[in-house]
Amino acid sequence: MATYIPDCILPLNYSILARLYIFLSKGTLDNTPLHSIVRNMLNTRKNITFLEVNSSYSHTMLSYGYLRAYTEKLLPEWKWDHVTTTINDDEDRLILRLLAAKPAVICATLYLFNHEYVVRVLRKLKSLLPDTSIILGGPEFLGNNEAFLRRNPEIDAVLRGDESSFHLMLDYISDPSKWNGIPGACFIRDGRYSDNGFAKFADDMDGIPSPYEKGYFTRDRPFCQIETSRGCSGKCSFCTSSLSEGTRYFSLDRIRSEIDCVDKAGIREIRIVDRTFNEDKPRAQGLLELFRTYPDSRFHLEINPALVDNELMKELSLFKMKKLHIEAGIQTLCAKSLKAVKRFGSSTKMLTGLRKLMTLKNADLHVDLIAGLPLQNYRDVLSDVRKLISLNPHEIQLENLKILPGTPISHNPSGIAWNPLPPYEVLKTGNMEFDELSRTKKLSRMLDSFLNIPKLKQLFKFGFRRDKNFLEKFLMHVEQNSDPSQKQHLDKRLLLIKDYGDKHDPMLAELTVFFWLSGGFDPDKFNIEAERIKPSPATDGIHEKTIFSSDTDIVPSRIATASFGFNAGDIWLDAMTEVRKKKHIYRFFTAHGNRIVRICH
Repeated sequence: MATYIPDCILPLNYSILARLYIFLSKGTLDNTPLHSIVRNMLNTRKNITFLEVNSSYSHTMLSYGYLRAYTEKLLPEWKWDHVTTTINDDEDRLILRLLAAKPAVICATLYLFNHEYVVRVLRKLKSLLPDTSIILGGPEFLGNNEAFLRRNPEIDAVLRGDESSFHLMLDYISDPSKWNGIPGACFIRDGRYSDNGFAKFADDMDGIPSPYEKGYFTRDRPFCQIETSRGCSGKCSFCTSSLSEGTRYFSLDRIRSEIDCVDKAGIREIRIVDRTFNEDKPRAQGLLELFRTYPDSRFHLEINPALVDNELMKELSLFKMKKLHIEAGIQTLCAKSLKAVKRFGSSTKMLTGLRKLMTLKNADLHVDLIAGLPLQNYRDVLSDVRKLISLNPHEIQLENLKILPGTPISHNPSGIAWNPLPPYEVLKTGNMEFDELSRTKKLSRMLDSFLNIPKLKQLFKFGFRRDKNFLEKFLMHVEQNSDPSQKQHLDKRLLLIKDYGDKHDPMLAELTVFFWLSGGFDPDKFNIEAERIKPSPATDGIHEKTIFSSDTDIVPSRIATASFGFNAGDIWLDAMTEVRKKKHIYRFFTAHGNRIVRICH
């Protein structure tokens, strides 16, 4: 039987209703018809705002779609609003957007990159909307959450685990005392902290409603994320997936249906977010067969090179050019560190698998390294970087270890000191001092600024090839002659290498001039003559060899002619080419805007 609500009560503000409900709950009017009426009125305000704060505009989160799809199935009466922004957005402007939504509940997923921004915003918002409930989730809450909740009383609760318990918290949103026993719910009530472990969907994974089939994914971004599994069988002590107790999989039929949804939306970049795509080899092969039925799509995969075999290589090799982007999680090649963090696979197996992946001509290969692992020293980090440069992946990413909440290493740090605030970077280990870890961060920026830039890659590799101590010496040069915190334009980076070469390696300095001209920069900088292109006889250039030609019909307007004492053009194409010391003359054709059109020898 429906509860009658008197017309005189209907205009009451939600804040007044909430206070009235609390008053009635504490008095003798508890469980009376008036108490029931007020409770029902409170429950009629059923709107949720999901706040999504990303690191940049191009990124999105999976959590919104999964949380909404799962919760709606069980509580369809709740209405959802989705507010997205980035950590660079103005906080007050975001608060105005949230105020306009007038949510009964705000939920958000916290990662180390958005943690502080989200908490600052929600603190302000709670002062303006004191009766709005705030529930947070995400990787930031896999550990003990008591300190966070006591430090941030504006947050009503955090949910540890997946989306399967959120609807239970909504059931009792007006009476949080009944949250006791809800899996994953962590909260403070009457000064007492309650912790209910992990929320984890227990049935077949396909029982989790698909956000893609519901349309709960962003269509105006350059890429979309899809998970084909959850968890990982690995036990790497620094990884949050070590808490997952194995891997669980969505069916191939479901994955096909979800890719169909993304494909129909016109999104052609798909990032498979599985921790280890090739953990189950037969399944990985089946997924690759499925992916190839979408020939216009490009797939990003995270692969453990220690598990790469010939069968997987065969499947990978069948993709069209540039339709695969592979991330290979090496982390370290230091055997004692691998053992200390319980990482699966030996350094020998990882290098063998990495060499196999490097033979793929149709895929870009990105390799990850971590500095600051237990038993690892600075020399080990340099050794890892050197070995990988020699293997020549498309990119090398070096990051300092972060001690994430709840991970096994956070409970057994082995002499590691780290920042207690996000991003939880290691400050000191038993084998690396603070100054050495600071240098690895600078080394990382140097790799990103030089080695990982296609227009500088071969130049950097040539310097590395010619001097076994190039990494340390060039890093010192960059530190002394630039601001490592500022990202410099390409011409400034070239001048840094030129200056280094003038002091340490004249051949590298000379090669830098070739790279300068190939970038379309002003030849006058190095006293090289340039002339406007004039009509010339049909035989002009007949004996020249074109070593580069842009895919454009733009007519060049200027030629710069330069002489080099060795085959600079060949090395520009491949730094490992044999150096032949003989005079070589090259012509660089550029168009308006310093666009390089053609290079001839």
